[in-house]
Amino acid sequence: MDGSGASAVPVNGKARTSSPCPAQSSGELRANSVTSASWINPDQPRDVSTLASYKDSYQDILNERRQDWDFVFMTRTRKDVPKYKHHVPRSPEDIKQHVLNSDRVKYTVERLHGEKKTSKAELLKQAEAILDEMAHALSMKSVRGFAFFLIKVFKQLFQRVYVNEEGVQMLRKMMHEYPVLLMPTHRSYMDFLLLSYVCYHYDLPLPAIAAAMDFKGMKFFGWLLRHCGAFYIRRSFGTDWLYWAVFTEYVQTQLRNGDAPLEFFVEGTRSRTNKSYIPKTGMLAASLESYFKAELPDTMMIPVTISYDRIVEESLYAYELLGIPKPKESTSALLKARSVLSDDYGCVHVFIGDPISIRQFSNGKIDRVLHSLEPRYINSVNKDEMKLINDLAFHIVRQQQRHLVISPWSLMAAILMQNREGIPVRQLVKEADWLKRQAYNLGAYVDWPGDLSTDDIIRRNLLLHKNVLTVSDDDMIELKLVRPGHVNKPIKDDILLNAATNLIVASYRNQVTHLFVRDALVALSVNSCTEETMSMDELFQKYSLLERYLSKDFVFQPGQTKQDFDLAILSLKHSGALVIADNFTHISDIAESKAAPNAAIVQVKKSFNKHTTFYSQMFEPFLLAYWVVCQHLLSIPIDVHGRPLPKRAKDLTKDVQKLAIRLLEENAVKHYEILSLDLINNGILMLMDVGTMYKDKRNNETWLSPNSVAVAAVADELGAYIELPSIPISNFTSSGRSLVMQAKL
Repeated sequence: MDGSGASAVPVNGKARTSSPCPAQSSGELRANSVTSASWINPDQPRDVSTLASYKDSYQDILNERRQDWDFVFMTRTRKDVPKYKHHVPRSPEDIKQHVLNSDRVKYTVERLHGEKKTSKAELLKQAEAILDEMAHALSMKSVRGFAFFLIKVFKQLFQRVYVNEEGVQMLRKMMHEYPVLLMPTHRSYMDFLLLSYVCYHYDLPLPAIAAAMDFKGMKFFGWLLRHCGAFYIRRSFGTDWLYWAVFTEYVQTQLRNGDAPLEFFVEGTRSRTNKSYIPKTGMLAASLESYFKAELPDTMMIPVTISYDRIVEESLYAYELLGIPKPKESTSALLKARSVLSDDYGCVHVFIGDPISIRQFSNGKIDRVLHSLEPRYINSVNKDEMKLINDLAFHIVRQQQRHLVISPWSLMAAILMQNREGIPVRQLVKEADWLKRQAYNLGAYVDWPGDLSTDDIIRRNLLLHKNVLTVSDDDMIELKLVRPGHVNKPIKDDILLNAATNLIVASYRNQVTHLFVRDALVALSVNSCTEETMSMDELFQKYSLLERYLSKDFVFQPGQTKQDFDLAILSLKHSGALVIADNFTHISDIAESKAAPNAAIVQVKKSFNKHTTFYSQMFEPFLLAYWVVCQHLLSIPIDVHGRPLPKRAKDLTKDVQKLAIRLLEENAVKHYEILSLDLINNGILMLMDVGTMYKDKRNNETWLSPNSVAVAAVADELGAYIELPSIPISNFTSSGRSLVMQAKL
């Protein structure tokens, strides 16, 4: 414990302290600490004198920068920078030449020469062009200049940037012994900038960062990022086998030689919803192929969790989810966005997780000898290896989630989303304190200052997020409209404006959904039961069904459904939320129950309580959005063959959103989140996954048509778990037909 007076709280069986961030009194918090005109000049734009620079194992890396000259830090000599023990020094140009001269690229050129009758010289020219477009040009001169700029920006934006120093020391050792994959969460543009700055601050090798082509087109900044380690790759390669060969060799040669740690986002793209996305495996497969083919003895994967009190792009994400395009990445757009530097975004926590050895993770699951039957330069990952990679990707995401730092605002947001009409501060304080205890019980790290009252903590976070809410003179909290700053034409539609505010607040609630989702699936199952009791087998069947339906929105480790179910039962039973009888007291109980004698049963009525109600309502918007998707699909007109007319996937998503808007206009539903294109799209993907959609390819576009009987069955199942509209709504479907929505009994 440091001198801040923080109290210890149990997390994962260990005592951890949570120190104030921020820790000044309510009256000392400023609405705006700097003006937009002074966006880069002040060297100490935020008063952090009362904030803890060290808490638990976290150290604030901006603290020294606020007390020293940034220029001195930028020009200092970096000492004891670890290098992979088998590393052979080479320049970025040397790496490119190695790729062009590699057996993999030569083999692909030979094959394409025979298949497409294209000259070898032309194919090699194409390969060289791909490399010029892709490769980084890492230069310490550029890194030092960019570090000076980032220090200024971070001190403007954030109160503190905390890093767990134990993770840094572990990472230093790993980088010397093994090739390293850095795999951070992806919630903001700031993610890769923060991680690179952390490496620079602690004298670690700068990573080579897989970046999207969007950044390449930014004048000057695209060049600067390339010279700071970014290499640009296309979002999809399709059947461009030459691109596949160049990309794979470029990634693998840097791992084999240990030129730099490789950094990429296993989620594939930034999460606009603040939830973890289902992992993508392409980059991970390319990185691990060298191990599968025995070119490397091992590779270490390092999950990195970056937690924000407030996300810079929160408003941008909300409107993007509503269908309003984000501004194109450009230098001019970046300069226009500098007004964000006058706002306060709280603290950031960077947690460098325990290393995951591919050798240990794959032990007994694959046979590397199989690859000895073919040349190593031929791209090939077999079925067992792909399953392993998929399991590993999910495991990495779960490790990232495990080390998320939960801010008080995330808990407050979960409560506000269930009190959209407003809630008194006193009531919010009481509810947040209760929800904090539930998060602790589930092993979460909650950044809850131990030397402050709950009332002070709540009011500080209300002030930090004053852009989305108001507090009246009588202490009533209400959400307020958030207008987009990147749209030239003003938006006058109150539905969209209300939806944007709700999506912003919901995104912070989503930061804690991974904690409660498994308990919530049990709670939803219990609340949907119309009997006095429910057998554990029936409860598990309902749980499994809900997990499958929600598997596009939440990360569930494949093959762990029963284990997760058992842990959820244990958690709810421990908190008193679930009442379970291990045997029957009376013969009448046996007669009325479907369970076998002496089997454990859930006493349903006694399990209706605050826990199960709160958890159920937290996840109701997701199931309601899926139900709305089903209703639209059931309203699509029938073609001459008796099948609903097929639609392009993107048109289907927009049509569902139109239906959702009409439902909100008619006050038939209350959850604005059903307008989220991400949520609607996940609902469509879920229906495809459970086999209720016909899929067709036309001109490289996906066309979908529902199996009406199967979709209706899913809609009925979803309707059993949520409160449904009960009013008839006419003429809101594409067919112009009336659809009457039946209320849940």
